[in-house]
Amino acid sequence: MDTDFVTFRTDAGDKFEVFTKPKAALDYRQKTARGERADVTRVLAEEGPKIYTDIKKLRVASKAMLAKAFQTDDALKAARIIVEKGKLKVKVYVPKPFTELVLDGIALFETVAATYILVDNGRLPSFLILCVLVSLLILTTMTLCATVGRKISAHFMSMAPFNNPLKSDTALRQFESQVWQLIVHVGMSSLALYVYSNGEDFLSRPSQFLQLWQLNDEMRGDVVNLYLVQLAIWFVTLVSLRFFEVRSGDHHVMYTHHVVTIGVVTLSYAATTYVHFGLVVFLLHDLSDVPLDLMKLFSLLRLEESHGWYLSEITYVIFMPIWVYTRNYLFPVKLIYYGVWATMYGDYDAHGDEFWCHGLREGGAYKQLLIEQGQQKSWEHEINVTCTCCGGITAWLLLCTLEVLHVWWTYLLLRIGFQALCVGVSVEDVKAGYYDASTEKDKNAVKKNN
Repeated sequence: MDTDFVTFRTDAGDKFEVFTKPKAALDYRQKTARGERADVTRVLAEEGPKIYTDIKKLRVASKAMLAKAFQTDDALKAARIIVEKGKLKVKVYVPKPFTELVLDGIALFETVAATYILVDNGRLPSFLILCVLVSLLILTTMTLCATVGRKISAHFMSMAPFNNPLKSDTALRQFESQVWQLIVHVGMSSLALYVYSNGEDFLSRPSQFLQLWQLNDEMRGDVVNLYLVQLAIWFVTLVSLRFFEVRSGDHHVMYTHHVVTIGVVTLSYAATTYVHFGLVVFLLHDLSDVPLDLMKLFSLLRLEESHGWYLSEITYVIFMPIWVYTRNYLFPVKLIYYGVWATMYGDYDAHGDEFWCHGLREGGAYKQLLIEQGQQKSWEHEINVTCTCCGGITAWLLLCTLEVLHVWWTYLLLRIGFQALCVGVSVEDVKAGYYDASTEKDKNAVKKNN
């Protein structure tokens, strides 16, 4: 059974926690605040009850510890104090109808646009087949993970300090999802690296971002395949997120991320001019997500501290520099600024290479090459679409939206690391998707959600 929990700290700084039934502690407080009688035993998720000093590690407080902290060794009386005065940790999904409506509208528009583009170039059947294959892969992976994960957790990690980490349905669902994401990120980052290595090094030569992949030819076959697979993965996971998955507190953030990413992929696929944007987005995202997936898996399995060979902590230390470098340096500086903004409005880069739009406007080498190849219309198209708000600014806005999400997630990850590595605060609430509902604002949100 899924549970919430309550954390209480004494004046001396000692921590005590109890498991509670979902949202029951909040209801208990609301009743007592109105002067109504409330039975604390109906709130507690365990009989006894058990009082913990660390729920994450299932460390039970001794009677001596209870007597020292609460002036009684009666666990029920101590639990009543914890429930009444502690901080509530509840799983909260707050519905936002307007936000949901806007995101649904954008997702629908992207679906129609992608369908039109795929029909136009004759690749819709291939895309639909890939969607079916991705769906089957997800179902197969999650089914196997549910079986294997539960057996490993129950048979090999049942004793302290692991205490059967995948016992709850929530933990098992997170494990299934995380394994699937790891498989996708490893596979797609490998494919993106392969495709990227066969083309221009756009990250080191930012002036090349808005050049055509090949001035005379269509997109290379490996680029087309990469885009089709990525589109299939993002659309399938978007449908799953919107209609099938249990919604957590960050549902709308993840929904926004999916919608924006699909927009970037669709836009860059629609015009060969933009294939570099999608390719670099794939590469930076998938590469930085691999260590993040590993860290989450180690954390779910409680492979931390000395008993877990510090795997969670080591992975975090390795992961954060990769994340910051890819998401907070390469993405905003190389891709957004040099790749889009400077390419539209700059003249020459640090290497002396002329930016694409400047070369077209000023009659540079790019314009002359297109004219010599009889591509007068291509030149006019690039000026009217790529180097104006129709194309360049749209790409810039989409990429900036992704970077805002990157900055927010970086803040959360740094805060988690600081709490876990420096302060020693338990991050069980972060791992399990818990939110502190001790403030009036969050209480109202939970009440509304009920």
